[in-house]
Amino acid sequence: MVESAKDITDTGFENILLVGQTGSGKTTLIRSLPGKVFAYLFDPNAKRSLAGADVDYEEWLPDVAELDVTIKKFNRDARPSDKPESEREPKVYIDWCKDIAQKSEEGFFKKYDWVCFDSLTFLQRACFDRQMYINRRFGGVEELADYRVVGSKISDLMRSVTSEGINILCTGHITEWQDELTKKITTQLSLAGSAKTMIPLMFTQIWQCHSQSEDKKPKFVIQTMPEKRGLQCIRSSISGLEMFEDVTIKNFSNAQKSGIAKILNPN
Repeated sequence: MVESAKDITDTGFENILLVGQTGSGKTTLIRSLPGKVFAYLFDPNAKRSLAGADVDYEEWLPDVAELDVTIKKFNRDARPSDKPESEREPKVYIDWCKDIAQKSEEGFFKKYDWVCFDSLTFLQRACFDRQMYINRRFGGVEELADYRVVGSKISDLMRSVTSEGINILCTGHITEWQDELTKKITTQLSLAGSAKTMIPLMFTQIWQCHSQSEDKKPKFVIQTMPEKRGLQCIRSSISGLEMFEDVTIKNFSNAQKSGIAKILNPN
């Protein structure tokens, strides 16, 4: 049956991806989400940004015994490292996958308006740790095949998450690199392999966060449209937004009246 788009009143759930450099206010904006919020925290600094907020969370960080800090040798005659290798296998990624699957089956997320993931960068790092460990190269240098596998797994994971039927917010980082031949500078998401192109396709809003603070006057904005230079996957499905929207949270005790909330619920 042919239907008219004029009759659409329910556009579904929001999938928001906030990206930017460190210190651009990404995690803090979780405070301003309207409704009840649950957050998976993979970033060791996330709790500082959310302290005092009405946000339920679980922190998923590697145990110190899981980290392999051994300096690897490249030359055959190199001296052996005197640093001990990891005594415990890295299980953050695999344990978290089991946890989110169980929570989904039990309907855990139904009581929340938003589920957040802070950040994709550290979640991806946990996936890399697991990938390197099962291939007996934990602590070594990642190869092209590792980037392909991890990129594919992170893409599959986020496709499942964004199909959960709940509002999703993820944070991530960006990187810049210069082509040695053309000298052109390109800005990209800090994601591996196919995840760079696949993950943006899953989000209704991709906003880049910027700090425009001066002296003692904090100011944070989100960029809702791409410029000629810079990150090109920025987009917004909310009409009427300026290229740069002020999302500064002026009152942390009433954060849901500012930040992202005023954009999602302008009235």
